[in-house]
Amino acid sequence: MASVCVERLDHLGVVASVIKELGIVEKVDARLGLHDQEELTAGEAIAGMILNGLGFSDRPLTLTPQFFVNKPLDLLFREGVRAEMFNRFKLGRTLDEAYAYGCDLLFSELSLAVCCQEHIDTRFNHLDTTSFSLTGDYVLDSDEHAIAIIYGYSKDHRPDLKQAVLELMVSQDGGVPLMSKSWDGNASDTKIFQERAQALITTFRASPSPRYVVADAKLYSEENAANLQKLGFITRVPGTLKLVTHVIAQALGGDTWQSLDETTRYQAIELCHYGMAQRWLVVWSQASYERAVASVDKACQREAAAIAKQLFHLQAQRFETPTQAHETLAGLAKQWCYHQVESAALIEYKRYGKKGRPTGGTPLKAIEWQMQVRVKPDAERLEVLKHHKACYVLGTNIKAEQLSDAEVIAGYKGQAQAEGGFRFLKDPLFFVSSLFVKKPSRIQGLLMVMTLALLVYSVAQRRLRRALLCQNETIPNQINQPTSRPTLRWVFQVLEGIERVRVMVAGEMHDVITGLNAVKIKILRLFGEQVCHMYQLPAG
Repeated sequence: MASVCVERLDHLGVVASVIKELGIVEKVDARLGLHDQEELTAGEAIAGMILNGLGFSDRPLTLTPQFFVNKPLDLLFREGVRAEMFNRFKLGRTLDEAYAYGCDLLFSELSLAVCCQEHIDTRFNHLDTTSFSLTGDYVLDSDEHAIAIIYGYSKDHRPDLKQAVLELMVSQDGGVPLMSKSWDGNASDTKIFQERAQALITTFRASPSPRYVVADAKLYSEENAANLQKLGFITRVPGTLKLVTHVIAQALGGDTWQSLDETTRYQAIELCHYGMAQRWLVVWSQASYERAVASVDKACQREAAAIAKQLFHLQAQRFETPTQAHETLAGLAKQWCYHQVESAALIEYKRYGKKGRPTGGTPLKAIEWQMQVRVKPDAERLEVLKHHKACYVLGTNIKAEQLSDAEVIAGYKGQAQAEGGFRFLKDPLFFVSSLFVKKPSRIQGLLMVMTLALLVYSVAQRRLRRALLCQNETIPNQINQPTSRPTLRWVFQVLEGIERVRVMVAGEMHDVITGLNAVKIKILRLFGEQVCHMYQLPAG
């Protein structure tokens, strides 16, 4: 009698193939070591956590065995691997081993090997930080090197929760993470960037090709200038500097703008600031102008509501002299950013010495004055503010012979790669919700594993897009339109419904992959020979 077993494969075969091709299991085992009595190696445990995270199943790590119950583990790992091996004790011990080796060191070594294998262009290195909010009570770890889970500035807008901070540096080529480090929950970006800049000096000097660090305004500070002077950097100059306001105003008043494309223009200025010879680029774009218009209009509306309340009380007052009334109005108007007085009329009120209707002989006691005021938006100032807010200033110490103005701007725009990595890590379906472990050292280990999952994801996405570009092919996107730059997340959704059916007939096991269609087969072939073998497809 035949027996049938159905197992879900979906996109996990793609993820497992990339993990195998990158040699992550072997590289982790070589560093964390093997133990004779263990059924599952540390590398396999980390690969399991990556598969769980990239499975987008919204299951915490404690339920990893449940996640693997109906999966073809002999395909994803090796013969003999069972779901119950991925229990919380094994995963916890693996996180402890990663911490003991050094989470940041382990990730850096793996990332360096992957970048060499995949020929990742590391010319532009995008640096950023984010915070991960954590629930529950966290006590200080006995290990003095463990991070402190404490309150700090929350980028999640949850100041009521304790947090950890993650620093991430990614390549512009594919958004592949190059470095990650976890910090105390109250660590400031200025301190983090200052230490990172100092550490990168040696790394960049040893590089055979030029490398540049790209970051937002927190990188640029007077305290960090000594480090930046020894690096090639591209950063946004803080808008809080008076010199930036002056430079933008000067640029808006001139006519030396150069067009980058139909919607973007810029002006280049050579100057010395913080003791560094620099090139500043004042950049204006249509998209930033539209954002500035929306921002200024919203602020104008808020101010109009506040002014209406001020005038309600002002017009209810009576003043002893017209001068006093005008001075009070002038004091209010001085606070307004977006409005000006349109008209101000004084109404005279006489007070008599006797009660009742006054006659010609009734003595006059005093004269009081009441104001009627109308305001209007200051159109000229609003337009200036909109254009000013639409501009930002990029600073670099890289010579124009090495990087043109257009390359500097394009390099900074690649900062979206780092921000995209954080959005991925914070996706509700990703296992960021699995930050349930109570030891800060294990939090560090889990943050490292999460960044490893981002590494696998970004490499797989880069491979797919490069294959589509090389073959001049497209696949349908979410609205069934052809695209050559799909997100891997969408591709994973397309691959849903693929199963392996195992049929035992007369003592022989037969495997059949079901749920494939023309689009799925086309996508799987783009990933290469190993993925085709896993899904029983002929390569090519």
